[in-house]
Amino acid sequence: MQQRFSPGRPDRQRGAVAIEVAIIAIAGFVVAVLGSVALLGSSFFVTSSGARVINDGIAGSASQLLVRTGVVADSGEVDVDGNNTILLSGVDELAVAKLKFIVEVTTDALVDLTPPNTVDDTQTDPDSSGLNPRTFINISWDEFTTNSAQWTVVFMGDSNGDYFLEKGERAEITIWLHQYDGANVLYDLGAGPSDGYVDTAAELLQQNDSFTIEIIVAGSSSLVLERTLPLELGTSDLLD
Repeated sequence: MQQRFSPGRPDRQRGAVAIEVAIIAIAGFVVAVLGSVALLGSSFFVTSSGARVINDGIAGSASQLLVRTGVVADSGEVDVDGNNTILLSGVDELAVAKLKFIVEVTTDALVDLTPPNTVDDTQTDPDSSGLNPRTFINISWDEFTTNSAQWTVVFMGDSNGDYFLEKGERAEITIWLHQYDGANVLYDLGAGPSDGYVDTAAELLQQNDSFTIEIIVAGSSSLVLERTLPLELGTSDLLD
C-alpha cells in the first residue's frame, strides 16, 4: 500500500534519521565533556619560565642528571649491639652512615625527585614522606645490596617549591645507610632487608670499600656512580 504524505506532517523516516544524528551529537558531547574533566583532574605546576605544564607522566630521565660535586661520605658511630650506647672499643663500629651528592639537569627536561623520606631533626631521621616517588636508588658493595635505598633531597638556591628539578636548579640527594637516633646521638642497624638500611656489622660500609649507586627515574635509563672510600675514614670524605 502506498504511503501518503501531508505537508503538515513530518516524514517518519526523516524524523528517525534526525533522532540518530541527535544521539550521535549528544554522545560526542559527552565524550568531550569527560575528556575535559579528566584533563582538569590532572595536576599542574608552573615552571620558572612561566609555562604551565601537566604533571602527569612527566618525570625526565636519570641520564639527564649531572653530578656537580664529588660524592661525600659522612661517617657515624653505629650501635651494633643495639643498647643505645656507643662503645667503639667493643662491638660498635665507625662506618659510613650517609652518602651525599649534588645534581642538576643538563636539558630543559624536568626530573621528578619526589623523595621517599624527609628529615625533621627530631627523634629518628629520616622519616617517611608519605609521598609517591618515581625516582628509586639502588646501592651495593661486596657485602650489601638494596633496591630500595632510603633517601632525602634538599633543593639549593632558587627553586619553585616543588620536587621537580629543572634547568637552573640544584638538589642535594642524601642516601641514608642507617637511621639516625637523635635521642642517643648514634646510628642504628636496620631491621631486615626490606627497609633499605644496613642490617649487620659485616655489611657496614667502611674504609677502602668500593660501592655503586644507581639512580632510576620512572623506569628510564639510569645514572650510575662508582666510588671507593679512602684507607682511613674521616668525618666527611669527598670522593671524586
